[in-house]
Amino acid sequence: MRRFLWAAVLLPVLLAGPASAQTSATIVAGQQIGGVRLGASVADAAAVLGNLYDSADADSGKYTFHLWPLRSFLVITEKESGRIVLVVVNLSDAYRTDKGNITGGSERSAVEAAYGREYTTEDDASTTTVIFDAQGIAFDIGKRGALSGRVTQIIVFTPGQWKTITAGL
Repeated sequence: MRRFLWAAVLLPVLLAGPASAQTSATIVAGQQIGGVRLGASVADAAAVLGNLYDSADADSGKYTFHLWPLRSFLVITEKESGRIVLVVVNLSDAYRTDKGNITGGSERSAVEAAYGREYTTEDDASTTTVIFDAQGIAFDIGKRGALSGRVTQIIVFTPGQWKTITAGL
């Protein structure tokens, strides 16, 4: 079910293509992607990504999705506090991790070399999500086509909160 929800929310991102100029191209586990910082507000994200975005509440009512249709970003805020708890960059090689220079299209072996082998995984038909919960970063790895065995999206989230956040989506 979680995969279906991600696919439904991210389909417009896939169709929009990569982001244009950003203020920062750095991804830091448990902290930020491209200047969009965990713990910040959606207004802070809009200052980085622009004001053209759509919002929708998760079925649970606990979180709100914020999608920038002209960017490859999805930001999830906690409804009660309004603070960002998860940021996704999808199908983009414009952003790189500060550890290992991982980007969209990097091989899974590069992810493991940079972040280690202490992770859990979640699988669906098209991707394997490699989750470094304590570090606050996850990587979707494609299972077919040109991106088989390669990073398709990078997810930064509040460290130690992967199951809490994704269960509330």
